[in-house]
Amino acid sequence: MQGNSSKLAAFALAALTGAALTGAAQAQAPQAAPKPAVDSIMTTRVDSEIAIDPSGALIDYRSETPLPDDVRTSLERQVRTWRFEPVLVEGKPVKAKTRMRITLASRQLGDERYAVTVDNVTFPSNGSGVLPDAPPSAVTVSSRKIVAPAYPQGLARAGVGGVVLLYLRLSPDGRVLDAAPVQTSLLNVYGNDRSLAQGVSALEQATARAARSWQFNVQVHTDHPSARDLTVSMPVEFQAPGAHETRPGQWRTEVRGARREAAWLRDDAGAQRIGVSDVDSGDVVPLASAFKLASEVQGLAL
Repeated sequence: MQGNSSKLAAFALAALTGAALTGAAQAQAPQAAPKPAVDSIMTTRVDSEIAIDPSGALIDYRSETPLPDDVRTSLERQVRTWRFEPVLVEGKPVKAKTRMRITLASRQLGDERYAVTVDNVTFPSNGSGVLPDAPPSAVTVSSRKIVAPAYPQGLARAGVGGVVLLYLRLSPDGRVLDAAPVQTSLLNVYGNDRSLAQGVSALEQATARAARSWQFNVQVHTDHPSARDLTVSMPVEFQAPGAHETRPGQWRTEVRGARREAAWLRDDAGAQRIGVSDVDSGDVVPLASAFKLASEVQGLAL
């Protein structure tokens, strides 16, 4: 579980990041929100498939991600105690199955010892696995025109990569109505909190600007889609030269900014709570899901 953290001097990161905030972004700096706090952490994602009975009890759990034996055994023991909200089809609880992603977090305790906990649980699809025949999800979305944001020059020169998780509220014809950076991580780097928070802000500003021109294919299967139905989460990765994308089962070192909720979803308790560590590059994950955990699992130790 050892990450390759770049030894980047805090003053250098601050200076380089500041160079990336010129022009319009710099002009807006006095009105910007306070810089988010950051948390140094290691994470990995574990993909699986589950089946539950009409009461929400787990029937089957199958992990698809290679893990060390001790982590895999401990995680499976935990998952088999979890309960889920019943899945309803036409108002009746049914047997159901779906894909599930578990994000694990690891923090160093010292002397090569780590504490591994459950960071979050998400459901990448929103009804396609429900049995028996379920109505289609309210909205299905796929990307149509995505132009990559400009990499802030200071961070690119410093070799600092990162991932910005956007929540996108779409129109039924596929335009982006709102783009909210929900959470951002810098990868394989460390420095003082202020400098790192500036790096987070630079990536978020670049991503939000680019997202306004993106277009999606949207298929609406209901007469009255909600804001949740028309919202997707999408990670945008800034890959530093020489860096490699991490996949489920691989640990990555993150300096993670605080997570915020998109303004249009603040009163929606039913939306999935997706964070930057829960997604892979290219994922377009709906916030609406037929599946929901009844057990409180965030922070559980393995």
